Amino acid sequence: MRLTRRRALAAATAGLGLLAGCTGDDAGETDDETEPTGPATTTATTASPETATSPDTTATPTPTESPTPTSEPASDDGSDPLVTMESVAFSPMRLSVESETTVTWENREALRHNVRAASLDDAAADWSFQSETVGRDGRVTYRFDDPGVYQYDCGVHGSKAMCGVVVVGDANYDGTLPCE
Repeated sequence: MRLTRRRALAAATAGLGLLAGCTGDDAGETDDETEPTGPATTTATTASPETATSPDTTATPTPTESPTPTSEPASDDGSDPLVTMESVAFSPMRLSVESETTVTWENREALRHNVRAASLDDAAADWSFQSETVGRDGRVTYRFDDPGVYQYDCGVHGSKAMCGVVVVGDANYDGTLPCE
């Protein structure tokens, strides 16, 4: 019986160590913040690829999943398209929207994530954005005003694990993302 308890304790300790490694930033540091009790929201709006922060209140959209770009709203009420952060992935990974559309990313898991602008290949628009790191039910929003290919990743987990693209307006993207 004593040996079984030791094995259980060792397995639990190892599992916590692995989980702690997934919650840090790019430098491998861990995030000592506690999980928020309610949804966190990072909002950025822009008239060009630069950002400004303002509060946002939106209805809770339903996720859409598709391996190809989609331009359909993520909720029944026609609100912002939704990208979920779950299973260390963005879903949908590819999203097509019209200009002047706000996209919402929502974290649906216990691991912490963020959204940051990335140039994963030559097709990427030059844009600057990095959200704060959010826990479960945390939200990040960004308004895409100008047509283009906007690539992004999770700054916590990196572009090989977690990346995506928002194709705005009449732009096209046929490339392969590093996380595909």
